[in-house]
Amino acid sequence: MSDVSPIVFYLLAAAVLVPAVMVVVSENLFHSGIALVTCFMGVAGLYVTLSSPFVAGMQVLVYAGAIAVILLFAFMLTHNLMHPDAGSLTFQQGPAAAVCLLVACALLLIIENSGFVDSRASLEAVGQATSIAGLGAQFLTDNLLAFELISLLLLVTLVGAVVIARKEEGDPE
Repeated sequence: MSDVSPIVFYLLAAAVLVPAVMVVVSENLFHSGIALVTCFMGVAGLYVTLSSPFVAGMQVLVYAGAIAVILLFAFMLTHNLMHPDAGSLTFQQGPAAAVCLLVACALLLIIENSGFVDSRASLEAVGQATSIAGLGAQFLTDNLLAFELISLLLLVTLVGAVVIARKEEGDPE
């Protein structure tokens, strides 16, 4: 991130944090979905500032493109959730905020004590692993079994979807 000015980083951080708060605070699910897409795009911008354009592209394709569109379609198809009759459960907001604060503090302590933040070697390893060649090498060497199992799972899912969608010869349309 040495090439990027701090102003750009702070603008992108705001482009992630403000929509993330809007996702949680908004009462309209569709508005929350749009804010979620904006948050995903901000995260992609942060990946670009970290010199990982491939990861940024995958963020846009997978999250902002596919996952968010599926969520928005689900929100639009469930009309009852778009206009809730009952208000939110306000008595749960205080304990939920306290739990979130405790979890955030615990995560900050874990990150601070891990030694990962101070390590230059880990920064170089992350830089190598996020290049396209580095990702391909990781997939086909150290993580080959996981890569093959995921491809098998996707194949089984695709065949299952075809079997479910296929119409029998005697079935009416």
